[in-house]
Amino acid sequence: MKRKLYETLIKKYGNKFAITMAAAKRAENLNELSRPLIKTDETNLVTIAFEEMADGYVEIKNSEMLKVLSANVKYTKSAGGESV
Repeated sequence: MKRKLYETLIKKYGNKFAITMAAAKRAENLNELSRPLIKTDETNLVTIAFEEMADGYVEIKNSEMLKVLSANVKYTKSAGGESV
């Protein structure tokens, strides 16, 4: 189930580092004083954060900028055997 949540978030945001940072920040908030925004039997705070993000209760600010910041790199094999 956790893997499926993460794959859903990757499709939604496309940036694994931003997802990880957002989930960590939300889990920190849940640990300090917040209550979950969803009903769940889960006790792992990071998984709760992933569920909230997947359900749209928690969003990454400026998520449209993640697409702009993502590098579009293509590798080709040159005659010398080096990748460019």
